[in-house]
Amino acid sequence: MFNFEKQPSRIVFAVSMDDDWDCTFDVTVAYGTIEAHMHFYGQPDTWSQFGKQLLNFPRNPADSAVFEGGVNTKGYDFMCLKAYCYDAGGHTALKVIIDNNAEEPRECRIEFSILSEPASLTQLGRLLAGWDVRTVSERIWEAQTS
Repeated sequence: MFNFEKQPSRIVFAVSMDDDWDCTFDVTVAYGTIEAHMHFYGQPDTWSQFGKQLLNFPRNPADSAVFEGGVNTKGYDFMCLKAYCYDAGGHTALKVIIDNNAEEPRECRIEFSILSEPASLTQLGRLLAGWDVRTVSERIWEAQTS
């Protein structure tokens, strides 16, 4: 059996921007030998709120922080990142869902959780909350576990 926990998990956030400041975000998530990618449109501050939520995460074992990109409706690509505690001891993970919202036989959905220390999720928060997409086109986060 393949041990995903021993493989580095990372997310690459990339952006391209047009003259009207409209952004196309490309997100690639690597989890062990699995890699998923999607793109969606947004504004320069698209990641700011999620980043800020992660700066103080978790406040308690029931806490979560959620980002949704794309459109969660039939025929549109959708991505959800959800930081959560998976036990009462405050151990954390980042759930990743990428779904093309297509009907069979074109349906494609991937869902998994990346184990991550709370401090590593805070680092992700710093990367995203302070991301000035006008000057930096890419951010890379690698999950840290002990």
